[in-house]
Amino acid sequence: MLDRAVEEGSQPDQVRHAVAFHREIVAASGNGVLLSVWESLGIEVWTHLSIRLFQMKPHEHAAEHEPIVAAFRRGDPDVGRLVHDHVLAYAT
Repeated sequence: MLDRAVEEGSQPDQVRHAVAFHREIVAASGNGVLLSVWESLGIEVWTHLSIRLFQMKPHEHAAEHEPIVAAFRRGDPDVGRLVHDHVLAYAT
């Protein structure tokens, strides 16, 4: 879905799908406190800013999620490390 939003050039859809991707991972943790904190962070605003103001290349942004999705699908035990690295890449 994120790839389609990128192809169509729809920034609102890019934000919506990127946020949904990350929310699903947080929700899957089963940690209600983590989900509550995550939802309080205004992720939609930060995602919009990162796509728009930091001039992220949409195709690169979408491609960053592919290895994580593939790892989840194959049940890779190192998926946590991929998610960890993905999140921290935005903190620098």
